[in-house]
Amino acid sequence: MKTSVSSKDRNPLAGGAAAPLWLLTGFWISIAISVAVVARRLVAIVHSSQSAPPQLATLDAAFASHAALTVAHILPAMAFVLLTPFVFVRRTEAVWAEQLLFPLGAVVGVTAYAMNTYSIGGWVERSAVLLFNTLFLFSLARSYRYMRHGENLLKRRWMTRAVGILLGIATTRPVMGFFFATSRWTHLEPRQFFGIAFWIGFSINTIAVELWLHARGRQSQMEGMAVRSAARL
Repeated sequence: MKTSVSSKDRNPLAGGAAAPLWLLTGFWISIAISVAVVARRLVAIVHSSQSAPPQLATLDAAFASHAALTVAHILPAMAFVLLTPFVFVRRTEAVWAEQLLFPLGAVVGVTAYAMNTYSIGGWVERSAVLLFNTLFLFSLARSYRYMRHGENLLKRRWMTRAVGILLGIATTRPVMGFFFATSRWTHLEPRQFFGIAFWIGFSINTIAVELWLHARGRQSQMEGMAVRSAARL
């Protein structure tokens, strides 16, 4: 049975007025950074560089010491990220891509908990991972529940939250880059600023997505009131 799709049911990142330019720009930049980070990590695991800066070489060695777990985490994460445009940007929703996001996201979340036992930034990083990874899995589970009940609008809202949180790992990279670039003056080591970078990056994404969802919800309510008022005339 076919059902009509209103403007409120459109994909929230499907282009047009529904998604602001800053959100789409951040979305694509985050995807590019995420893929680049995974590619760089895979290369570092397979071919360790002897010419890398000391701090970077220490990080590479830490991840390489748990190579299997690292690969089990970053490959599903990259697949998840690469599938999100098929769900959030296309005007016609790709059901197959959306359905793959749920098992991939579950693997990413579970392996993130496992990797947290080997965190670079100690308990500051662990606390960030525990909070935001739990929020990610909770949002993913809520999205799946609403999908099973056929509530498309709520399904997309919660999936948007999950994707926004996951892409927070991309936002941490410029923050880490700032700490690396200023380390000659601050004398901070990765174990001292990794956790801070995680808190900053994931918080930015989580807050930004939440503010946009609330703003979009208010706009939808105002549009609904305008339609009802016009219908009374």
